[in-house]
Amino acid sequence: MRTAFFIIALILPVIAPQLLPDDATLSRLLVGTWHGHRHDTQYRSDGTWIMDPPDEGDNSRGKWRIEHGRLITTWRFSGESSDSTAVEEIFELTEKIFKSRIISQEGPGKPEGQVLPSEIFTVTRVTEKK
Repeated sequence: MRTAFFIIALILPVIAPQLLPDDATLSRLLVGTWHGHRHDTQYRSDGTWIMDPPDEGDNSRGKWRIEHGRLITTWRFSGESSDSTAVEEIFELTEKIFKSRIISQEGPGKPEGQVLPSEIFTVTRVTEKK
C-alpha cells in the first residue's frame, strides 16, 4: 500500500498539468466576472482585469495572461515605478467555478509576512440576469 502511495506521489505532479485544458482554452474560460468573498473581478478578453470594489493600495486594475496553466496578473500601485506580479496555480476552471492559489508574488506592496503557497481560493462566475 505504501508503494502505491509513493508511486502516485511521483506520478501525480507529472500528469496533473496534463489534466487541465491548454492555455488558450483556460484563457477563454477565464474571461468574465468572478465573485469572491471580498470582490468581484472581471477578466476581459483584451488581457486586462478590474476589481470591484477596489482593494486597499489602489491595485484595482491591471493585466492578466495564462502561461503553462498558471494565471499571471500584474498591476501598478499609484506612485510606484514598477509593477507588482502574482502567479496563481490553477486547480479548476470551468464555466462556473475557478479554483486557484497564489504561488508567488513580487513587487511593491507585497504583503508583509505572506506565506506561499496560499490557501486555495474558490470563486464563482457572475452570470447576467435576463
